[in-house]
Amino acid sequence: MATVLGTAACGSGGDSAGDGGDNTIKIAQVQDQTGPVAYAGLGASEGAELAIEEIEEQGFLGDDVKIELEKYDTAGEIERASSEMNKAMADRDVDAVLGPVSTQQAATVAPLVGRSKVPTVFTQAGGEGVVVNDYTFRVTPPMESYYASVMDFLEEEGVKTASVLYNATFPTFALLGEDDVPAMAEERGIEIVQSLAVQMTTQDFSGQAQQIAKEGADAVVMLLIAPQSVTALGQLKDAGYDGQIVATSVQAAGNIEAAGDNANGLVYPVPFSVAMEDKESDAFTKAFQKKFGKEPDPYAADGYDAVWWIARAIEASGDSSREGIRKGLEQIAGDGFTGAMGDLAFDGNDARIDGVLVRWQNGKETLVE
Repeated sequence: MATVLGTAACGSGGDSAGDGGDNTIKIAQVQDQTGPVAYAGLGASEGAELAIEEIEEQGFLGDDVKIELEKYDTAGEIERASSEMNKAMADRDVDAVLGPVSTQQAATVAPLVGRSKVPTVFTQAGGEGVVVNDYTFRVTPPMESYYASVMDFLEEEGVKTASVLYNATFPTFALLGEDDVPAMAEERGIEIVQSLAVQMTTQDFSGQAQQIAKEGADAVVMLLIAPQSVTALGQLKDAGYDGQIVATSVQAAGNIEAAGDNANGLVYPVPFSVAMEDKESDAFTKAFQKKFGKEPDPYAADGYDAVWWIARAIEASGDSSREGIRKGLEQIAGDGFTGAMGDLAFDGNDARIDGVLVRWQNGKETLVE
């Protein structure tokens, strides 16, 4: 700990981590604060703020060490993500970065991270091309790594046919819709009878809903961002579809609440839910509710675990410089740790967890046994 205290004032490449050489560790959050997926960046902000509060109150890195979170808004734009990321990494006081939440943005900036050698922990951004060098890390497991539970559920429910409705602009959903779900369905004897692709800009799903209702498959696999899901659920019900609908973690923790009764019975996998009963997850939920007066979503758990990963990295390496944090992140990944999302293991620099399956019913998530 004495080593940590001695090096906490050392920022990037030996520069001060804060003005005047004070013991400040600066983390740049380069994520959507506005735009269509702002809920992911805003949730991560709240989780990060809670983690910082706990780290400082506990004196985890020393009584005098402070963590500063500086926010950069990527606003759902790839070019802006690159610009804001370059701006953050050019600040020699920035010791680590929370990287963009969308795969398009994250994959664009990942090579820049390697060249600038700034340790960057991505939350969400579950597609390929993100964890590509020694300075890129991801705390959110790729969705396909825990989506098998959804297909297991459909098999156990006796589903024989399924329709797929997916956002082809969103790389994670495109991968699931075009490759992973069909492959997992085939393994379980489920036939994909139709696959309908839409774009990020699609707001009316009445045509697709009518096609799905006409086909009458046992289940629908819906892979859409949160606002699209609300509309699609209503139009599926209006079209007369009454089969099982399964979705993704994007619908978690109230993002689907605006769909009202149309969302009842929706099943989806999550890396974190307030319904989780393990000690660490429950403690996170209670602390978050106390600070913000509401329940946390999976994005808040992402931000919380990401900042605690960075703090553990500094403690492990005894060095808060960029290189020290990189080495510490690798060390912690090698051992794994328990956070809001439960027990996190890692494949290289990339997180893996089992996740849980939940059902949305009357405004509340419950675990699917």
